[in-house]
Amino acid sequence: MGEFGKATGGTSIESDFVEDGEYKVISIGSYSEEALCNDQGLRVNKTEKTKSRILNKNDLTMILNDKTSSGNIIGTVLLIDEDNTYVYNQRTQRIEVNQNNYDAEFLYHMLNSPNCRNLIVKASQGNTQIYVNWSAINNLEYKIPVVLEEQQKIRTLLSNIKNLITLHQRKYFPIFHNTG
Repeated sequence: MGEFGKATGGTSIESDFVEDGEYKVISIGSYSEEALCNDQGLRVNKTEKTKSRILNKNDLTMILNDKTSSGNIIGTVLLIDEDNTYVYNQRTQRIEVNQNNYDAEFLYHMLNSPNCRNLIVKASQGNTQIYVNWSAINNLEYKIPVVLEEQQKIRTLLSNIKNLITLHQRKYFPIFHNTG
């Protein structure tokens, strides 16, 4: 995993939370079991502490802590979709993807797959609140295509499948996807 890009751990920025800050905070409550970002309404402005935590488009963030004993979110990865919109808090690892060798969206799909998540859960510790150390999972090995174009083709296929599933869920379960 260490070859995917530069990894940096988060730090506590709770003291910088403000009501109408310009940056959305990615914190433990931001991660969902579906690997989607939940906006908790936490905001910060750029300060000495937060300026090095501003995320770029195609960065990945991984949650290293889970408040549930089941471990349903530990190791979940989010794909950042915009520059200068988010900062990351403690218990989150940022991966600045080496885009010369890896497709960020492909890594997002791969790392959120059940096989990869199970490896991370197996490396976790704790009882009432489980956690995983980055050093314990940094050296995990994954078999992935080394050709960037092949990663991009797989990413496109997985994205298309995900979009089809979403469309069918909206068609057959419209009450759960209220757009109004």
